[in-house]
Amino acid sequence: MAELTTGERKALLDTAKKIRTYKLMQSSGYKRLIKKAMDERAKQLLAEISANELSDAESWSKKINQLVDSEKKSSRDIFLNQQIRLMMGILGTRGFFEWAIIAEDETVEDLAIQVANIGDQTTSEEWTRIASDERLHIERIKKEVLGMEGWEMGGGGGVRDVIFGANDGLVSILALVAGVYGAITESQPILIAGIAGAVAGAISMGAGAYLSAKSEKEVTEKESDRKGIKRKGTPEEEKEKLVRFYQARGFKRRDAEAIADRVALQVESRESYTIGEEVDLTSEESWPPTKAALFTGLSFAVVSFIPILPFAFMKVNPAVITAAIASIGCLFIVGASKAIFSRQSWIRSGVEMMAIGTLASVATYAIGLIIPV
Repeated sequence: MAELTTGERKALLDTAKKIRTYKLMQSSGYKRLIKKAMDERAKQLLAEISANELSDAESWSKKINQLVDSEKKSSRDIFLNQQIRLMMGILGTRGFFEWAIIAEDETVEDLAIQVANIGDQTTSEEWTRIASDERLHIERIKKEVLGMEGWEMGGGGGVRDVIFGANDGLVSILALVAGVYGAITESQPILIAGIAGAVAGAISMGAGAYLSAKSEKEVTEKESDRKGIKRKGTPEEEKEKLVRFYQARGFKRRDAEAIADRVALQVESRESYTIGEEVDLTSEESWPPTKAALFTGLSFAVVSFIPILPFAFMKVNPAVITAAIASIGCLFIVGASKAIFSRQSWIRSGVEMMAIGTLASVATYAIGLIIPV
């Protein structure tokens, strides 16, 4: 790798580390899916895909070692399983794999652009082949696991609910506290107003998220029924339907099973097998209304007490300063955390959310000063 400049080497190293991380995450995710799969064939294929992703990750580790003299195991690798468990819980199973595969896809695109600009032609061609192989691999995984084209993939899961609830809890309650402080410079009224706002807001946000998710699910189901779309069952369920169908036409159980087996083999030979169908990854995975309500309401309730608690233990002026600093800091953290899922700049995301909360608080504080008490 002596042909690479310092800038080229650093760019390739950063991209290679990202690709390796996404492969490790997917490998671990597929291992978790094995527990969910009911069919032995699905379990075997998932184990094979997981092993392939792990092997690819090891190959990228070798590429990384070629770019640097030595590679220490990062804390990101150490806490990878905890991160995957958290992301699966928030994004949902399907959302997690969409996130990981899209992230890897985008990183490979970055790699292709980087290697095209490498000055040494031999090195550029070598890494271009690597990027092309990765593109083919990703497209195959998209179709075999998720059963979807790249442009159809979205993801998101509960990130929207968590971020929305946390952001609204911090901004609205901080703004409420600032507004009341502008009019009344006493801790107790501010504390009472803040607690009332937090409880009412959490209930309102949870109920709103529940009704929104429930309405979306009902509309989707209604549209599916209108179009005659029915969810495909497992191979065993589909076979049992065929058996009952032929039994109703007068065939004995044994003969009906034989016919159903032949029909299933013919259908399978004409269709491509999608592993995601066995673990409900190819169907539209709707976010449960109760889960949406829980994530939104709970995140609102937890963070809303950050701007309130100082007024329970401090005098009003120190409490206001503490609440403002803690809340604005938490807004930055929430915004930066969003970047984990959106893959955007964590600094920009954090500053953006912090600025929104600050502006809202300044506006309500000004209103509190204007309105006489």
